[in-house]
Amino acid sequence: MSTTEKKQTKRRTWMMPQEVEVWYVLPALRRELAKMMKTKTVPRVGEDGKKKEHKITQKEIAKMLGVTEPAITQYLLKKKGRRSRGDQVTIPEKFLVELEKSADAMIEQYEKKSTNDDMFEVMTREINRMIRVIRNDGTMCEFHRQFSSHVKGKDKCSACDM
Repeated sequence: MSTTEKKQTKRRTWMMPQEVEVWYVLPALRRELAKMMKTKTVPRVGEDGKKKEHKITQKEIAKMLGVTEPAITQYLLKKKGRRSRGDQVTIPEKFLVELEKSADAMIEQYEKKSTNDDMFEVMTREINRMIRVIRNDGTMCEFHRQFSSHVKGKDKCSACDM
């Protein structure tokens, strides 16, 4: 870990695993979902009445993830360095297949032109599912170690055993 990374990763003495989830993992999941959604296309009927592949816009992604358009812009920027807490967590590649399923589920719900409540329900369900997957794998405990000094040196920590 470089000196810059050490300065940017502030460790608090006591931090609950749930705080790590909210402050670091949730923004990182949103970032990865936004990046995936930006690469996807959906068939839509154009003004000429023909079906065409349509790229999903940042505005649509913001609605699907329940965040602002500027937040999506920040998630998609490819600047070096860490701009936010969510940038301090790297979601391991082994979870990308599950994230892809979540992105597809949210896009499918959005394309149904459902209500905001329906979209919120699907988004919440998928984010919660991803957090469970990360917890069950033990990766959440690794994230907890990264940001909380009281578990940093321990081989075994029962704080994350939920």
